[in-house]
Formats: sequence, structure tokens, C-alpha cells
Amino acid sequence: MLALRCHDTSDLTTGLTVEEIPEPAPGPGQVLVQVQAASVEFVDTLIARGGYQVALPVPFTPGFNAAGVVREVGPGVTRFGVGDRVHGMVPGAFAERALAGEGQLRPTPAGLSADLACLTGTTYRTAYDALVSTARLRPGEDLVILGASGAVGSAAITIGKALGARVVACASTPGKLEFCRALGADELVEYTRPDLKQTLKDVCGGSADVVLDLVGGDFSEPALRAVGYGGRFVVVGFAAGSIPRVPLNLVLLKGSTITGYEIGDFERHHPGQARANRDELEAMFVDGRVRPPITGRYPLRDAAAAMLLVAGRDKYGMTILEMAVPGPSA
Repeated sequence: MLALRCHDTSDLTTGLTVEEIPEPAPGPGQVLVQVQAASVEFVDTLIARGGYQVALPVPFTPGFNAAGVVREVGPGVTRFGVGDRVHGMVPGAFAERALAGEGQLRPTPAGLSADLACLTGTTYRTAYDALVSTARLRPGEDLVILGASGAVGSAAITIGKALGARVVACASTPGKLEFCRALGADELVEYTRPDLKQTLKDVCGGSADVVLDLVGGDFSEPALRAVGYGGRFVVVGFAAGSIPRVPLNLVLLKGSTITGYEIGDFERHHPGQARANRDELEAMFVDGRVRPPITGRYPLRDAAAAMLLVAGRDKYGMTILEMAVPGPSA
């Protein structure tokens, strides 16, 4: 079978190749998935560049979020059978077939295509959990999104609008802001310009209710200063490359809260809420309340190019790999 393989984490441009590897066999509790679509996430590029906190020994197949059809089940698997449509966390997803633990998979609802199902993993789960369970976003509130044109940011725009929020999209270039406008953002802010704090206060009518910070760096403190009394500031990532230090007297004076969200810890500490959130997110995809902006579709043979795109600063929206669907005898 074909798979994208990472042989060298020192250089993303030369360390990735698509090649033939043996098909894996499912062990106890495992499912072999015929991958139909896989989402390419920024974290996948970090792992392939050796920049993630957990290093994988080379060679390895990148990718974690996929949707497809069950091809084979291992001993002890009871929830799925051959031919079932599934999606979820599938390590080594950038391949024609990949293994996943039974507990890592969910049945794909009728009406949810594979290209959308693979997006209900890391990116959209992060945005949904952070807005609903961490920020407790309410209809009519002003939601400021730092880094709104990227994968999680654009997911947050569509989810925030579906939840009835007034969305203030912050991005670094006019082109990215126009992309955010097309997704439904109500206000646009180029956050690299001077006086971000006052700009956010002005567009929010005095103060922001919720800030979703995907950027960090020098932009976090002015955004925090724009939060009103009782506001919520949610830390999700540091795309700017540096972790900010903020004066905590701002929290004291504003009666605001600073909270963080990390997908693995949230699922471990709140498994029931995580399952309920995924159920609702999938329902929003099926009925069209949320329409993910898929801006890049690549075949498996061009997976390395997809990874390079996602690793760059000019990426908008979602990028997926689409696998060729085999015939009955494959």
C-alpha cells in the first residue's frame, strides 16, 4: 500500500516521500481502516519537523485524523464490522490503510461525508470545546479570535456564528481578513497594526466578552486588556512562536478569567462532555449549521506538498488528503 513516510525530521522539504510499505494487520482491539480522507493539521507538520513535545522514531507515517471504511477487525473488536463507515483518531492516517484502536473510532453518521468527517477530529473539536465548554460562549456575545484565518481560527468563526456570537476576526494580512469575512465574521481587525487594545474595544462597543487566543506573543496582552469585566480569555496556542507573560493585576481589576484548552487533557478530564460535544458538532456538520472551509484538497501522492502548505504562514482554512477509493477486489 502507499503511505507518506517521514525519514528525516530536520528538513520538511526533503524528509517526506510517498512510497510502498507493507499493509499492517490488526491486533487485539484494533481496526484496519481503508482511509478515504485525512485532515492535514499544523501539529502533523510539527511532528514531521521534530518540533513537537513527543518525538516519533523515524521512519513513520504522519497523520492522526481520518475517515474511511473498516477493512478488517482484530480479535476482541465488538463495536465495528467490515464495511462500517468510521472516523476518528487514526495514527499514520496519511496512507491508503491505517490501524486504529477500537476506542479511537466513531461511527460516521449518515449524511456526513468522509471529507467532513475527518475534520471533526483535532481542529473542529478544539474550536468547539474551547468555545462551548471552556469559554462558555453565549448568543449575542462579542467573540474575538486571534489568528482567525488558520484552521482552528476559521473553525471558530463558523462555530461562533452558529452559536449566535458576534465574531471579531483578527488576522495578519488584508487577504486573510477577506477570507474571514467570507466565512461570516462580523468585524475584521489586522492585529499587527498599532493599538490593538483600543481597536478591539472600539469594534466591540467598549469591551470584548471572549477572546480565543491562538497566536500568543506580543498580541495576547493587548487583547486581554480589551476584555471587559467578567470576560473570558482562552489560551489555545502560540502561533507567533513565543509564550507571553501577562500582568495578573489585569485579571484582578477586570474580574476576568484566563483559562487554557488542550484537546488530550480535556478528553481525559471531561470524557462525558467531550463525547457530547462531538455528537453536537457532527450534527452541526450534517444539518449545515457549520460548513468547514476546505481550501486545499490533495491526492496522497501530493501529501508532502500539502504538509508544506500547512506548515507555512499563508495557509487559510482546512487542508485534506483524499485517497482513491478501491474497487470491490482491492
